[in-house]
Amino acid sequence: MLKFPGKIPVSIYPFFWVLVFLIGWLNSGNIQGTLIWAGIIVVSVLVHEFGHALTAVFFGQTAKIELVGLGGVTQRKGSEKLKLWQEFIIVLNGPLAGFTLAAISWWAYSILHEIHPDSLVTYASKIAFYVNFFWTILNLLPVQPLDGGKLFSIFLESIFGLKGVKIALFISLLLAAAFGIFFFAMREFFIGSVFMLFTFESYKSWKESLSITEADQNLPLLKLLKEAENEWRLGYKSEALKHFQEIRDMTSSGVIYRTVTEGTAHLLADRGSGKEAYEMLMSLGKQISADGLNLLHRLAYSQQQWKEVISLGDKVYQNNPNYQVALFNAASHSAIGNVKPAIGWIQCAIQDGLPEAKQISGFYNPHNSENT
Repeated sequence: MLKFPGKIPVSIYPFFWVLVFLIGWLNSGNIQGTLIWAGIIVVSVLVHEFGHALTAVFFGQTAKIELVGLGGVTQRKGSEKLKLWQEFIIVLNGPLAGFTLAAISWWAYSILHEIHPDSLVTYASKIAFYVNFFWTILNLLPVQPLDGGKLFSIFLESIFGLKGVKIALFISLLLAAAFGIFFFAMREFFIGSVFMLFTFESYKSWKESLSITEADQNLPLLKLLKEAENEWRLGYKSEALKHFQEIRDMTSSGVIYRTVTEGTAHLLADRGSGKEAYEMLMSLGKQISADGLNLLHRLAYSQQQWKEVISLGDKVYQNNPNYQVALFNAASHSAIGNVKPAIGWIQCAIQDGLPEAKQISGFYNPHNSENT
């Protein structure tokens, strides 16, 4: 990986070079053309990303540029959340930088074409125009994670608030799928695959956004949550539990509520309050995360809630396949007389590395607290 330090550091990852030279070869078919295309693509992506990064720095943020995968990414952060109009300008200035480079390239090409129509510089200026003009147009489509998708999201958020972000993601999902099908129909399989990837990412983001509430954008709450998580990580469990409970009292739904509820349940379980932790997790319903589901499965077992363990068993095992989970499922089936499923889960436990000592000692005892 190449790194260039500075006020706005730049990192270029190896896979980016692979794609750049591949695109150059596919469009030129020779080494000289490949090098010209590669140089133009690298400069164009950097100009675009510096459009974002310089604007972010102007608004008081720090920024760094990474050229990865299919393009560039400007990572930025600041001590305070920017206003929506500032976010809009930061995102917009990337495409504007691309259009500016396209205009300069066309101006250079129009002059050079009259003087040296067959020169490499004339060819390069023509390619630079097409790369920057058409890529920027494509990048302005209202599809996430393209700049057009981000601009559309910011615009709708300014009108509808958080609901606007969710609407933008759903529209991004529909348009990405439509463009993917269109490009496949045009036999443009590479770009069609890219839009299908955007479809998957938009769907994933949209599903995640459904559980987000206005409270999840509350900066004081987010700061308090971060402090509580740091206390937990450093071993100050009593302080962390107190702060988790304070935050939980301030919210009633959303990602923050789920996070502090699961964190509280973890800490209560550590203190031996398994019943309270179990009831707390059960209150989350479908909001619970994969990690929370694993804890709920273990707590349901410790509370001898056999039917609950069984109902969670398949999903928890898919998320976390190990002999401990399989044994919880086996013991729960055994406790209510389901012999065949119990044997099946015991076999899964053995396949997942069940220690020989437990196999020799007989069937797993669901009432043994050491097993939980």
